[in-house]
Amino acid sequence: MSPSHFTRVFRAATGRSPHQYVLGQRLERARRALLTTDTAIADIAGACGFADQSHLTRTMRRHLGLTPNALRTNRPSAAGAPDGPLRSDT
Repeated sequence: MSPSHFTRVFRAATGRSPHQYVLGQRLERARRALLTTDTAIADIAGACGFADQSHLTRTMRRHLGLTPNALRTNRPSAAGAPDGPLRSDT
């Protein structure tokens, strides 16, 4: 299967390109780690496949509308953080 055919089939099945899908998975993993651990943001960024902390910050601000630090600062103190959807406007 050619890369362009795969992309068309993938988009038809998921509604998103393969890149958008993978980015969404990385952001969701980072969001969960930020809400449930006290691991350094730079370490979370690396573990989730971002080049560095600034790459995670730019991407998260673009897709979630807030920075990793803001997300962590405003996290609920109770267990079971909300699982709201990610914005996917880009």
